[in-house]
Amino acid sequence: MFNNIDVEKYIPIVLCAGFGTRLKPLTNYFPKVSCPIIDKPVAFMSIELFLKAGFKEVHCNTHYLSEQVKEEFIKSAEYHGYNSNLIKFWHENELLDTGGGIARIFKEVTKNSKLKKDVIVVSGDIAANVPLEEMILEWERKRNDSLALMATKKLNYVRKDATWLDITGSYVLGFGENYAHKNNCISSVFTTHQIISSEILESTPIEKSSSINLIYRKILDKNMKISNFNYPENNFWFDIGTPQDYLKCINFFSKISENSKYLIENKTINIIHSSINENLKDNLIKITEKNLEDKIIFKFLCSKNNDLYTFKNIINTPEESYFYFIL
Repeated sequence: MFNNIDVEKYIPIVLCAGFGTRLKPLTNYFPKVSCPIIDKPVAFMSIELFLKAGFKEVHCNTHYLSEQVKEEFIKSAEYHGYNSNLIKFWHENELLDTGGGIARIFKEVTKNSKLKKDVIVVSGDIAANVPLEEMILEWERKRNDSLALMATKKLNYVRKDATWLDITGSYVLGFGENYAHKNNCISSVFTTHQIISSEILESTPIEKSSSINLIYRKILDKNMKISNFNYPENNFWFDIGTPQDYLKCINFFSKISENSKYLIENKTINIIHSSINENLKDNLIKITEKNLEDKIIFKFLCSKNNDLYTFKNIINTPEESYFYFIL
């Protein structure tokens, strides 16, 4: 719970509508935002940050495999002791770009509210321990001269999607590896954690082509300000966009987890709480020592109970279902 922040002034959104194309073929079977990091879907890690902070609702837009996303989040919330009714889902029949998806939720939530609300947003494919309270306090200090705040991590190289900061690291100046004034700037990566002012979202159309990236570029073109929040160097941050990055994330959490029930022969099991996708049934296998090497292992929780079995017990437990993904 936050002591110095009124959470009623904010709308938390976790973006969960994308296809996860770079994570195929894994995302042919279940949505990227539902991919588990040990016992939590990656997007639920962000949802949990908001719930722990005392937000009364957390909003998620959905599109691809939306029913699976909804089922996984609800069951995960219940499994971890949260009220699943606090998660609000906004299905997009036609996939909106980020700006349109955010604006739609903002306008629906605020249409009967007299209180101006800013929006806190993070992408659902990010595993991070962002210091949320510090980020919001930074925004409240800069709210009068900025239309948005972006969290960034400094880099010692230039990414194609680089975010460029002024030399003090206080404000965002531009985007992309070809930014014209980058010689006088600090190169960083946008962590996808952001706070967007109500003024921006009131004028943002709910349409397919409404991109938050384009909105930010227009702000800078008009010489208006976007504040920067320096993501702490020692805080973990993973974008699980590719199988290799996803495995790095799992390996990191495996090392810091002290719960041995999530291991088979020192390999991490990643728990899926929702029902088995029909497309997976023919691919489910029984894990043996021979197929543990260099794979991401998934376990579907038995509907009868939530016990995780030891390696020995798995062999004799036919109702337990497993799936492994080869990199």
